[in-house]
Amino acid sequence: MISISSIKSYMFCPMKLYLEKTFGEESKDILLHKTMKELRIDVNDLFQRNLKKITREMELEEIEENLNKNIEEHIENSLSTLVKIEEKNNIYKFNNDLNNDKEETSLDKLKSKKYTKNLNNSNNDSTNNINSFNNNPNNNSTNNTTNSDNNNSINKSSKNLKENYDIRTIEEEIERIDRIQEIKMNLKTEIYYNLKILSLKTKKAILLNQKDGSQIAELFFPTAMYSYLMRDTQLDIVGTCDKIEIIDGKYFPISIKSSNPPLKGVWDGDAIELIAAALLIENEFDTEVFVGFVDYLKLGERRVVVMDANLRKSFFRILNEVDDIITNEIMPEIKKIIKNVISVFII
Repeated sequence: MISISSIKSYMFCPMKLYLEKTFGEESKDILLHKTMKELRIDVNDLFQRNLKKITREMELEEIEENLNKNIEEHIENSLSTLVKIEEKNNIYKFNNDLNNDKEETSLDKLKSKKYTKNLNNSNNDSTNNINSFNNNPNNNSTNNTTNSDNNNSINKSSKNLKENYDIRTIEEEIERIDRIQEIKMNLKTEIYYNLKILSLKTKKAILLNQKDGSQIAELFFPTAMYSYLMRDTQLDIVGTCDKIEIIDGKYFPISIKSSNPPLKGVWDGDAIELIAAALLIENEFDTEVFVGFVDYLKLGERRVVVMDANLRKSFFRILNEVDDIITNEIMPEIKKIIKNVISVFII
């Protein structure tokens, strides 16, 4: 089956999908992106949970304080877990490199033994000579020297690998720390502004409706399913939808993005990803989906995507192209951008 993630890779770059499926060159940041998406979903759940504890008597500052409960701690814990996973991966990689290096050295040792064995077999006609060769003290000394050289080679190779690994690890560690810190700061800034907006909306809704937070929670957080896995055997596609909101019995696919939106509308890749989720929802729940949304979290904007005939036709065309790459291993065409150089002559 074709996954939504493969369609997403194709929309980003067809050659990226081809390399992933042909050579297994998947992105190293998959874990990071997955963790950040899950973290944003968790933060929305915490906002919803905290909102239900808001009462009509609370002022704006108190509302904001209550909405922010446990959120910073959750961010810290999630990112620290990510750091630990990366550290384990680094250790695992080092052990693999060390074992591979030892295997290569051991292979040379086996080759040496094989050569000695062949040499002994070539003298089968004279058994006494073989016995005398095996019992010769000088020969034992030579074997001991060979074993010692092999052991020294392993130790020396392991030492060199460890030194190179230490240097590489320090550089990667610095880069990783900088990246995690940058992500943490950007995420906290994003959540800070979302918290301010939600606090103002909550206070206004309480004043207008004269109800507590638990009674107005559905205004901001409708009933929803997160990361819902679906498959369609007829279309041969499978994937998850970030969020499915259910309002008055109707299903609305929501795609959650941390990237910046275009000036108008949504990116083509986001629209195609959303129509894929809409088709899966239609098959899964035996319903029709006419509208979906893309939540661009950095700006706190929700933009609408209409599931019209043109978008559906575009999706099926792209699905065929993705199938050619995955099933038939057809390399996509590389589009070359030729810039016209205009010469200006001053007379």
